[in-house]
Amino acid sequence: MKVNTMDQRSFGRTALRGGLVTAGSQLIKMVVQFLSVVILARLLVPEDFGLMASVGPIAAFISLFQNMGLQQAVIQRKDITPAQLNEVFWVSTAVGLGSTAVLVALSPAVAAFYGDPRMTAITIASALPLLIGSLAALPLALMNRNLQFTQLAINDVTSTVGGFAVTAMAAYLGFGYWSLAIGPAVAVAIVLLSAWLSTGWMPGRPTLRVDHDIISFGLNLTGFNLVNFFSRNLPNILIGKYSSTIELGYYDRAYKLLLFPLQNINQPLTRVMIPMLSRIQDDKPRFRDIYMRTNWLLAAVTMPGIGALTCASGPVVNFLFGPQWQPVTPIFAWLGIASLVQPTGNTTGWIFICQGKTKTMFHWGIYSSLTAVLSFFVGLPWGATGVAAAYAISGYVLRIPVLAVLLHRIGPVTGWDFMSIQGLFLISSLLAWIGCDALAKSELLGNDLWSISAAVVLNYGIALVLALIYPPSRRNLLASWKNVTAPLRR
Repeated sequence: MKVNTMDQRSFGRTALRGGLVTAGSQLIKMVVQFLSVVILARLLVPEDFGLMASVGPIAAFISLFQNMGLQQAVIQRKDITPAQLNEVFWVSTAVGLGSTAVLVALSPAVAAFYGDPRMTAITIASALPLLIGSLAALPLALMNRNLQFTQLAINDVTSTVGGFAVTAMAAYLGFGYWSLAIGPAVAVAIVLLSAWLSTGWMPGRPTLRVDHDIISFGLNLTGFNLVNFFSRNLPNILIGKYSSTIELGYYDRAYKLLLFPLQNINQPLTRVMIPMLSRIQDDKPRFRDIYMRTNWLLAAVTMPGIGALTCASGPVVNFLFGPQWQPVTPIFAWLGIASLVQPTGNTTGWIFICQGKTKTMFHWGIYSSLTAVLSFFVGLPWGATGVAAAYAISGYVLRIPVLAVLLHRIGPVTGWDFMSIQGLFLISSLLAWIGCDALAKSELLGNDLWSISAAVVLNYGIALVLALIYPPSRRNLLASWKNVTAPLRR
């Protein structure tokens, strides 16, 4: 498929504009979420948060089936008819209604499990956003497919601010834990209303028949999300059951501090890249080039930063949490080693999804989850630190090489492409770690802040030097610099 130069420029401008507005909305959401943590902590008591958190994992698990991956299927397909859109809407709605009904039916069992009759009503209230979300799934997919990134960003910010405002107002008026149920429902309702108004799409006659290729795509993607959810949540169960709640608390703090922020990087990028790459899925050279440039830039931004946090794990924990949390340090360090390659590794989902290879993605998810679960059991005798260490080591030995081979088979990104990006910044992180260790032993750094600053400078400095030395990385660096500065030059 031939693409002219003007089309390529337009594609690049759209991607850059979409990335900027999405990143901006994500930044606003993070600020609002931070404010909600601070303000709601003053308006509510710990029991209120505990009641809602008890239902959270159950609702999150059932939400995996909310639209059966059909939202991504709409975005990925090159061509889709109005009849197929109508089928997707009604099937998504039926699945959302079914998910809601399952959670409502489970509410008495949840209350019995926790021994608290209040949990029945709380569980039912937590089911409402599932139904509302399923009604919004297709309009949101159409907006993403049509590259309406600005409107999507506005919807995100509006729903986040609106949901927080309602939650805070309800808490101030004395609604207690109910405020934590009312706010999310209002936020999802805002998303639903704005999505329908933005697209103007209306459904036709109800039908539960759907194209085989679309449903197969969605089911395989749902299967991947399911096994991934299981492997990510199992450590908490194992550590809490077979070690201690104290160990689990240490692991939870390390995980939240390091891995949760990474999701705020990958999620907005995924929103932009999947519809963009889906549009050029048949132009393999261009697909590979855009993926490589984006993934290289992501690695250049994130990997030295994660490396700096890992090098200075002790000072970071001491500076943020205080000396009483020092047992978190080794857990944080091992999770840092594991997460070095996660931002770039997670982008391989773009390759699978945009080329319709969700069956292969599901098979990869099964293998990845099984090896992760096995590592958890191997490391469990050594507590939370052992679990984190075993997970990190198994990633580099059992998962990353296999993922590279799998990518090489489906193309157009080769295994060497994938490994070369990560290899460069892994080497820079190793060299920076040696430098940080030498500085720590010399006692030249007086306090935690100086140690963290030195780690940041070393990691990004060495990464920049290696990127300038290695020709492919030097080309990517110069191209990224031109793209970023082009609007300023104009």
